[in-house]
Amino acid sequence: MRTAELIEQAIDYIEEHLHEPIELDRIAEASRMSVPNLYRMFYAMTGHPVKEYIRKRRTSEAAFLLRQSELPANEIGYRLGFDAYQTFNNAFKRYTCLTPATYRQSEFIFSFERIRLLEQVSYIEDREVSERYSDVRVIRLAPQSGIGYLHLADSEEGIEDEAIRRFRNALAACDIDLGKMKLWGWNVDKDAVAPKFGYQLVATGDTASIPGHPRLRTVDVPGGLYAATWVAAQSGSAIVAAWNRMLSEWLPGSTFELGSHGFLEEFQQYNGRIVRLKLFLPVSRRQATETIDIVTRKEARTIRFRAEGPDCAKLADEAAVEWILKHNRVGDASFQLLMSCSYGNASEDEGYCEIYVSVPESFVPSEEDAPRMFQLEGGSYACVTTGAYGAMTGVLDRLYRWLGSSEDYMPDGKRAWFARYLPDRSADLEHTDFERAVGVECYVPVIVRHELKGA
Repeated sequence: MRTAELIEQAIDYIEEHLHEPIELDRIAEASRMSVPNLYRMFYAMTGHPVKEYIRKRRTSEAAFLLRQSELPANEIGYRLGFDAYQTFNNAFKRYTCLTPATYRQSEFIFSFERIRLLEQVSYIEDREVSERYSDVRVIRLAPQSGIGYLHLADSEEGIEDEAIRRFRNALAACDIDLGKMKLWGWNVDKDAVAPKFGYQLVATGDTASIPGHPRLRTVDVPGGLYAATWVAAQSGSAIVAAWNRMLSEWLPGSTFELGSHGFLEEFQQYNGRIVRLKLFLPVSRRQATETIDIVTRKEARTIRFRAEGPDCAKLADEAAVEWILKHNRVGDASFQLLMSCSYGNASEDEGYCEIYVSVPESFVPSEEDAPRMFQLEGGSYACVTTGAYGAMTGVLDRLYRWLGSSEDYMPDGKRAWFARYLPDRSADLEHTDFERAVGVECYVPVIVRHELKGA
């Protein structure tokens, strides 16, 4: 039976028990999969982590009952399987941005319908990607000029907010209302001198000339081909997540690759506040087809840096970088960099990230390094060579979906996937984005289907 049919059985089970407590091992049993493979394949086939799919479906059913019945909100929450009203309220607000009571009186409609995979399998890739990421559009932005302000800071934390505040004040001193202009911004790469970070702002509109202010000058907003999406101006983590979604998920599955021009943000203003951002990811038409191969890898001796929770990627990366700098291994080709992280799970609290530094057989670990030594298993893997797309989610989607339709291979849930970074030795790493300076070999462990039957 194909993987799409197994996931359809999982969806059938969820729909039949939507009003009851649902245990993942029961869903896995109904779909004849292990829980780890359920996590991976459900996400790869639907674009939604299984737990989040359940919460979205329950929220959608609750939204319907709030409009079509007079049941109290807490009763609706209990009927839809939420164990407490506060849990229901938090989930409802997360997906609708409204409380149940406010939603009942509003005109906004929230709907998340059951996914029917067997109706989608015949879709071509372009249509599939466009439906899965309906909020992402590829546009050609015309270049334009405006009033520019470069803000410098010693920390990236809050750099955009502070830049906008100072820019607004500088324009107000020249009797220019920033609220009546389009506002653009992007990060500026700087040499490793203080201040270390820069953020460029540009206001475009009907202003005839640049005002006489020492910090303001004419700056061009670069044009070009971009993938664009809107995001609410919430926390910085929400904006980072939106960027990661485009780079790590949408881009690898699209017919585009990362362009050579810069990342760009447009700020939408209302009553003196930034309420939305439009994110512009630079793209160009993909020139080459990335093929998936089955390869055999030997086990690798590594030092592992593992972190869990919301900041796991940052913490694991920082620990690995600290070790590499401490041991003066920058640019040493005998020490390779690899990465693995959780896939198919939306909960930040349950997420993990592991950075591996592969070491040669001659390497003798210190007493401090000994507990970190880790043997990365060898064996058969589905492999694709591609760009460095963040958490590699979209690349993993492609690999797992390919395995889902394969007659010969299936994922091996006993081993972890990993990515091997391939730095471009000719690139200037200090002045080039990581995504443009590094290639990646992405490996998903596989087993032969007939071997599984024989077992």
